[in-house]
Amino acid sequence: MSSAPRRHFTLRRPLWWLPDIPTEQDEAYRRIWQGLRQYGDVVDGRHDGEGWRTREGRFAICVVRVPADSLSPHIEELRPALAQFSFVRLHPDHFLHIPLQELGFVVDNPQQRDELSIDRLDEFITLARDPIAAFPPFAIRLGGVNSFRDAPFLDVHDNGWCARIHHRLRNFVAIPPDTTYPFVPHVTIGHYTAQAPMGHLPATLAQWRDSDFGEINVSEVGVVTLALDEPYPPLQLHDMIRLNG
Repeated sequence: MSSAPRRHFTLRRPLWWLPDIPTEQDEAYRRIWQGLRQYGDVVDGRHDGEGWRTREGRFAICVVRVPADSLSPHIEELRPALAQFSFVRLHPDHFLHIPLQELGFVVDNPQQRDELSIDRLDEFITLARDPIAAFPPFAIRLGGVNSFRDAPFLDVHDNGWCARIHHRLRNFVAIPPDTTYPFVPHVTIGHYTAQAPMGHLPATLAQWRDSDFGEINVSEVGVVTLALDEPYPPLQLHDMIRLNG
């Protein structure tokens, strides 16, 4: 055993800033892509089912917006290729975003675990503002294309910052977060609308698996709300947290 003195050092950032998250994300995208071929079918992934439309209020979520004009021409090649499948419903430009943390349904009189009042939403923002503002602005490279069993999406290469912000936001949510699936940042570009044989879907997507779909610079996290009576409502900005770290 070496008798050399140990070096002592002080971390200037918490442990979750360490750069193993990008490697884990890349591995997650690889597993998702490889796993797609193991399924013989796709399943309905629409968010706006009957259980959604019959709720009251608006749905609140923290997001990074993805401006359509930041996307490369590959997106205009991919969309018609996806549209040939009868079970695909494409997302419009204004709905493109990276979800960071769902907050729940904003209602006047919260009764269920996934409901909160407007005052509680504002309290969440007050608690989260300084910790989230401490993050630095960062760049994201989008792509290639990938697919869950219920939705096609773009990979997000961000050096792990979305995951770090997500885990920080979880400290302030009023409802217990859904931990059924680990957080993997993504830009959903459509949903599958039914359980159906996927056919040559993987082969079609493979044409853009290694393509770059553009870059965005992230300097803020938006807290937005969505109306419940239409599939793709505008992402109405409730508040914004600027990244100043």
